[in-house]
Amino acid sequence: MPHYILHTAEILYSPDFDRPKVGYGLLIDESGTILEAAPIRELLDICDERHDHQVIMPGVVNAHIHLTDAGRTETVPGGEGLVAWIRKLLVDRDAGLTSKEREEAVTRTIDEIRASGTVALGEVVNNEGTLKPIMRSGMRCRYIHELIDFSREGREKIMAEAERLKGAHGWEGNVVHALGAHAPYSISPELMKSIDEWSLANGTYLYQHLAEGPDERKLYEQGEGPWVEFLKMAGAWDESFVPPGVSPILFYDQLGLLSVRFVAVHLADAADSEIQLLARRGVKAVLSPTSNLHITGLLPHVREMVRVGMRLALGTDGRGSNPSMDVFDEARLLHERFPDLPPGTLLRAVTVGGADVLGFPDLGRIRVGSSPGLVAMEINEEVNDLKELERAILSNDAKRERIA
Repeated sequence: MPHYILHTAEILYSPDFDRPKVGYGLLIDESGTILEAAPIRELLDICDERHDHQVIMPGVVNAHIHLTDAGRTETVPGGEGLVAWIRKLLVDRDAGLTSKEREEAVTRTIDEIRASGTVALGEVVNNEGTLKPIMRSGMRCRYIHELIDFSREGREKIMAEAERLKGAHGWEGNVVHALGAHAPYSISPELMKSIDEWSLANGTYLYQHLAEGPDERKLYEQGEGPWVEFLKMAGAWDESFVPPGVSPILFYDQLGLLSVRFVAVHLADAADSEIQLLARRGVKAVLSPTSNLHITGLLPHVREMVRVGMRLALGTDGRGSNPSMDVFDEARLLHERFPDLPPGTLLRAVTVGGADVLGFPDLGRIRVGSSPGLVAMEINEEVNDLKELERAILSNDAKRERIA
């Protein structure tokens, strides 16, 4: 016999609602599938089990995370810019950890963020090191295999390796695959075009770190700066590279790469005019403000992104630049820095925004027939509208638990 569980809420939030619903209940089965959403009184006679809560909302999505760094106990010192930070990261990434210890660290991190309400991840990797523990966990995940090669000659070899990884796994169930183009300073225009063509053919978005810091702009506008020095030191510099004389965003637009399939991560150095261009092209954004502040001291122009209607999601980045893997902390930081954003902007970003940029349309919303995961909240104040509810949910005093 089926077992029906009723979760009641004084306040039920979903980004698809016109406004939060008061005195509502969700009838779910043991798998977490929502069977009914209605006023509580209409569901009392058809449940086998009942749990009462103050606030219920859909599970949240961490749209950009590097679980490769899950075993780190401290962040890599920042504040000197992205190039300096990456130099330090590469010196001690995974230092002293065995493969088993790394997998155990990934598992612990997933358990922690699942308990606090995260239901899906955008895991960004250069290898397969985190794949097994994610698959075992059952956590929904877009596994974004980042490609790196600034030289023109390496394109065919890199794409062949990407095809090998894609073919080596079933990519069914909780984990699905995509390619990422690491960043403008590590991807040649030729490889960028190949990744775009591959993504179009395979029906996935194209993910890239973009406009993370001013040195990236200097590379493309002037052909000089710290990235040139870094690439030469690493033996990865392409002597035939001719700077286009414009920023990477403008250059990618000239190449026809900016579209509704493009997901730009960070955008901390993007100018308002560039944000307006991205919005016109339908580009989506994933913001990781804690990481940006740690590495470069920059914050993206969130007000302008919201004003022009960019679809936003949030991610924590990795423990190399952020001690917290809880995406609620990213939303809280932005709420504190930009308190005048339209009500619900940040709740939407951590729910439906993240679900959409990772390609999980069944997550991030309360819908009958879906299994979005449910988070119960206990807040310490009375709320009367969405603005007050968002503030209460994102406060440090709110208590959370995953209930489905």
